[in-house]
Amino acid sequence: MRLLVLGGGQLALMMCWEAARLPLRFVVYEEDPRAPAFRCAEMAADPLSAVDEADYVTFEFENVRLDAAEYAHRQGKLRPHLDYLLLKKNRIEERETLQSLGIPVPRWTVARSPAEALDVARKLGRAMAKWPAGGYDGKGQYLLPKEVPEGSPLLVEEYVEVRREFSIVAARSEEGDIYFYPPAENHYVDGILVWSYAPTRAPPEAYGYVERILEWRRYVGVLAVEFFEDRDGRILVNEIAPRVHNTGHWTLETDASQFENHVRAVLGLGIRRPSASAPTAMVNIIGVAAPPIRELERLGKVYWYGKAEARPRRKMGHVNITALTAEEAKARAGAALKILYGREFPRLVMRPRAAPARPPSRREEAGRTTG
Repeated sequence: MRLLVLGGGQLALMMCWEAARLPLRFVVYEEDPRAPAFRCAEMAADPLSAVDEADYVTFEFENVRLDAAEYAHRQGKLRPHLDYLLLKKNRIEERETLQSLGIPVPRWTVARSPAEALDVARKLGRAMAKWPAGGYDGKGQYLLPKEVPEGSPLLVEEYVEVRREFSIVAARSEEGDIYFYPPAENHYVDGILVWSYAPTRAPPEAYGYVERILEWRRYVGVLAVEFFEDRDGRILVNEIAPRVHNTGHWTLETDASQFENHVRAVLGLGIRRPSASAPTAMVNIIGVAAPPIRELERLGKVYWYGKAEARPRRKMGHVNITALTAEEAKARAGAALKILYGREFPRLVMRPRAAPARPPSRREEAGRTTG
């Protein structure tokens, strides 16, 4: 059996790690020959030829070669359904679809110019402006009225006073079997995930929202849904990720991780339910070229992605920390943050935002790879 993954970042690498014991050839198409996945995976020279040779095709990230994904879809090989990838490539369509499914999202509108976006922000008090395409890890997002990006249209949404952010990672098989991993609570700096822990609490309706998204186009694979809980107790869907996700990296400490279950679902092997999962915190290693491995390993397990160079905002690896209780895991995560960044946090992690730039063109967007 031959599986083709579009995109060669750390998510593809971890899928390859978890699929290594299965009887398959794990092939990746990625233009950068130094990409992390090639520490494990076979390299495909041409994406369309690789689709022809594959039994199944999936993607590790939204910003992959769209022509290859469309070609795989036409051949009936792409999983999950192409519509989830297209949805994730356009925030406006994502919002419209979620609302059509009866899923609560922040109040939003479309602005046709920066001036119109500012006018909306004045009416709302504060608002966020987002490019429809090309955003991840906080990229392409601007707080109004202080910053106004050039380009249009813009998704403009209310600024949510967040009490906490959490996510639910779920796996769905071809037969419709669904497994929900325990929810994770997530902590961000400037739009990028710095650390998270699981399990946390999630209201029953949140699982229902995830299931609606999964059933919309009969999803196959692993999907993550990120939620806001605001100061009034509203539960809002912030965004979806039709793939394995950073907030599910803690599942590597179970005996059936998100990465294994994504591969299993895509191949039609069915999903496995973890037999046990200890409270686990995950700390991202961001912008650090040479972390103190020995010190970190006293707290947990280090996963290193092998990227060619470190730079601000770039995820170089992560640490998973298991404990008897969530509180203990959280405390040890704090210790890991101090080891990694010390008093320099978050300066070592985050480069100051540059002046707003134009949104990427469709051609630029199609050629992007994971950071």
